[in-house]
Amino acid sequence: MRPNQTKKLLSMGRPAIGTFCTGASALIAEALGHSGYDFVIVDMQHGENSLGNLQGMLQSLSATPTTPLVRVPANMPVYIQRSLDLGAYGVIVPLVNTRDEAEAIIQSVRYAPVGSRSWGPIRGALYAGSDYFAKSHEELLTIVMLETADGLKNAKSILSVPGVDGCFIGANDLSVSLGFSSEMAELPPKVEEAILAIRDAAQAAGKAPGIQVFSADAANARIAQGFRFVSVQSDFRMVRVTAAETLRAIKR
Repeated sequence: MRPNQTKKLLSMGRPAIGTFCTGASALIAEALGHSGYDFVIVDMQHGENSLGNLQGMLQSLSATPTTPLVRVPANMPVYIQRSLDLGAYGVIVPLVNTRDEAEAIIQSVRYAPVGSRSWGPIRGALYAGSDYFAKSHEELLTIVMLETADGLKNAKSILSVPGVDGCFIGANDLSVSLGFSSEMAELPPKVEEAILAIRDAAQAAGKAPGIQVFSADAANARIAQGFRFVSVQSDFRMVRVTAAETLRAIKR
């Protein structure tokens, strides 16, 4: 089976750097995949993508060195299993609040006897290899999003679930859940404490702590703090920021 280079980096304790593809453009996905990121996340939660266009997005990423991942819109077998069947090499599942919810994800990712995933990787095996059934449990990446007060409270039990490879912190949702705005220039101390508490829980469980950031400086700072699965910006944000910066430079 094709090695999952992102999972390999994480297993060695090294940082893996990626970004989100929120637009439903296979061309943009392919461009991001050729940009040197370890992984690219096709976003079905907040982006334009859906099960209807997911195959084309994953096929475009397959032509690049990057690891193709999918953030599913919800913790539901239909989204997780279809994403994997279409060739995703891992899933990021939002709003995981309890151990039971994490265990349900593993049921959707793994085949029997560990899980209950239905056999039928119609494209996944084409991308991964003919030994998909025997090796998928070793190569597919399973990341849970801890982004609520409940997820924070239950972080240790969630991250102790076998098969969960790491966590991913959505700082905006975590801020909202803890009673703050999602649009603050700097995260409040309470949110920063929560972020580091989740990091500590992941490290104690031997899992990779991850987080979303919006600049290279922020990425470097989080890596220095021990975060290993780091997503920087998104295609949408890159376009907006670069366009605005270019225009400001011209007007100066």
